[in-house]
Amino acid sequence: MKKKKSLESWLNELEVRHNKKIDLGLKRVTQVLGHLNLGKIAPVVITVAGTNGKGSTVAMIAAIAHKAAYKVGEFTSPHILSYNERIKINSIPVADKDITAAFELIEQNLKGISLSYFEYSTLAAAIIFKQKAVDVAILEVGLGGRLDSTNVIDTDCAVITTIALDHTDWLGDTIESIAYEKAGIMRKNKPAIYGDKNCPDAIIQYAKKCGAQLHLTQDVKLNQDFKLNVAGKYQQKNAKTAVTALKSLNKQLKISDNAIQRGLLDIKLSGRLQLIATNPSIILDVSHNEQAAQELAKWLQSNPIEGQTFAVFAVLADKNAAQWFNCFKDTIDVWCVSAVDNPRAMAVKELMRYLADSASLITSFSTVQNAMIKAKIMASKADRIVVFGSFYTVSDALKQINESP
Repeated sequence: MKKKKSLESWLNELEVRHNKKIDLGLKRVTQVLGHLNLGKIAPVVITVAGTNGKGSTVAMIAAIAHKAAYKVGEFTSPHILSYNERIKINSIPVADKDITAAFELIEQNLKGISLSYFEYSTLAAAIIFKQKAVDVAILEVGLGGRLDSTNVIDTDCAVITTIALDHTDWLGDTIESIAYEKAGIMRKNKPAIYGDKNCPDAIIQYAKKCGAQLHLTQDVKLNQDFKLNVAGKYQQKNAKTAVTALKSLNKQLKISDNAIQRGLLDIKLSGRLQLIATNPSIILDVSHNEQAAQELAKWLQSNPIEGQTFAVFAVLADKNAAQWFNCFKDTIDVWCVSAVDNPRAMAVKELMRYLADSASLITSFSTVQNAMIKAKIMASKADRIVVFGSFYTVSDALKQINESP
């Protein structure tokens, strides 16, 4: 009998098997989905796109729906520590055996088609949600929307959280071109939610053209102000988006205001202004583009401390970080910069050059782990350490923290 591959073996293989890391387009994944013959993966499907706030909005929708007694599947990316974080049932990551069984099923139905790592992940989530008979499946778009593999699954509600310049090599270098790509998740006669002010015209026009029912959260009035258990003013905006999406599905889902409040007080969000230690404070934030960095800078400004603020920072080269360093000029005292272990990482020398004009004190390290060790040594009890720049930065820092005595 052939020995089954471990999840780690599968993931190592999928990392290198397909010839492109990012391979937008729906033809191949649509064919394999057809071979799998899954049908509708859940009675209600919600797809969430956007530049920032996707993961938070997914977590909020899931927590509220679960409090309303629905079984909920969440597909998100990337993960911070474990691949299993990408596929959850009722906020609990699924077991290795469920994922490897889904990968095996996909493999049996390829029929000569090559799929990317993310396409495998999308289909694995669809299989697991169907097998586990979830009531609500929430899919976070990986990149863009129109050509993202999550878009092979028809949604009952399309959510677009925010639009800002990011992934411009793939999605275009204007707000309108990016908005058009993200609008591609909308469906005819289904609700579509835009969660920020100043909705781009491309979204409004796409909704008209495809016949989606567009709701702008800036025009939505809720019955009450809901309390959250997560930091950051922008999370109020994400909460309003999540609530608007669920209320737009009132024919399929019965969600009370009580379930909304209990859900928002019970959200579990990793890497979003996440306080994991005190004396000194250590805060993890996955902000990795200009819009998210500005929100982090605002939060630091509105939450001053007596001591100094240290940044443990590494970023990917395609993030135009040079344009957003300035917003931290008055909030970060010491920068501990490094590079993540990723081919797309920005080199430390380049980071130092970009930071030269806006940082008062910079020190560099070969790894995020080393930067974390040094920041903890330098920081006094009254200081704080903010880890940000990418999911990889937070992941590497968290590994060091978990491994230290």
